Amino acid sequence: MKTIISLSTFILASFFSYAQKVSDLSKESGKLQFGMRSTFSTFNDDNANGMGVGGQFRIKLGSRLNTDWFADYITTDIGGLAKRTDYHIGWSVLYYPFNNQIKKGKLTPYILAGHCFDWTDVKKNGGIYSAYNVPQKRFSSAVQSGLGMHYHLADNFDVSLTAQYMLHLGQDINTHVFDNEITGKKDILITKEDLGLEGHLLINLSLNVYIADLWNKKSK
Repeated sequence: MKTIISLSTFILASFFSYAQKVSDLSKESGKLQFGMRSTFSTFNDDNANGMGVGGQFRIKLGSRLNTDWFADYITTDIGGLAKRTDYHIGWSVLYYPFNNQIKKGKLTPYILAGHCFDWTDVKKNGGIYSAYNVPQKRFSSAVQSGLGMHYHLADNFDVSLTAQYMLHLGQDINTHVFDNEITGKKDILITKEDLGLEGHLLINLSLNVYIADLWNKKSK
């Protein structure tokens, strides 16, 4: 984890230096933004909270419309008995209904909606299983919507906070903690259910820098 954070900080610092040279505040369409983010996952079905890291890039389609392309890696400790790992890759559309000015010190609220694919892997700690209790994996597709805001630390650099609810369509993986009468300790049962809906709340905090103007408007 420390290696990932150090590498992310180095990459952001490098892009931030470069981004200062490519700003074009007069026109927003075509701006490319790169960022790294931390993720907090809560209100899961197993009542455990997850933490993760990820990355994203954004391409603006207009002064009030942005697109966000992201990937997340999230791990959840389930009562010290099992570990859940989620991989997200997806996209969102961001709409700015109020202030959409990219300027140091400005707040820019937004509404978002989008779609993602998810791979989930749940394993018991220690790897001791029985015939009816085995590791479970599943692939699912999800939709998400939520609210967020950018705070512009500089003309080309912002910190963003997003809260979004993600609803998965796929086979649900349930975990049940119980008292094992044989061992006298807590144990966990991992099962895969039929196709259904499963949701959780994701809170993302990210740092983002503008790195390029894809439409090359500076030359006009």
